[in-house]
Amino acid sequence: MEKYIKKINDKVLAKNDEAYAKKAKKVYRIVGYTLLGVGLAGFVASFITFMVLFLKYNTEQAFTAWIVAVPFLLMLVPGSVCARVGDMLLTEEKQKEEKTK
Repeated sequence: MEKYIKKINDKVLAKNDEAYAKKAKKVYRIVGYTLLGVGLAGFVASFITFMVLFLKYNTEQAFTAWIVAVPFLLMLVPGSVCARVGDMLLTEEKQKEEKTK
């Protein structure tokens, strides 16, 4: 993943446009944290529904609620990857600026 982040970082820095770089970082972070939030909220809601239905011995509907929870669980993976990429973009540039100061 570090190689992928470095590749994206190099593409962003190659344009030599600070506004573009900040916009790319912002977009990655917004998309990543939105996917994480929606995935987590959907999973928790589906899991609570599953538990309520399962405890009331309504197993068929409980199974359906669990099946609905699976896509939300899968949504956590790309959300965490996008958020990590957004957090790691432009960190090398900031470190260079701090060293020169």
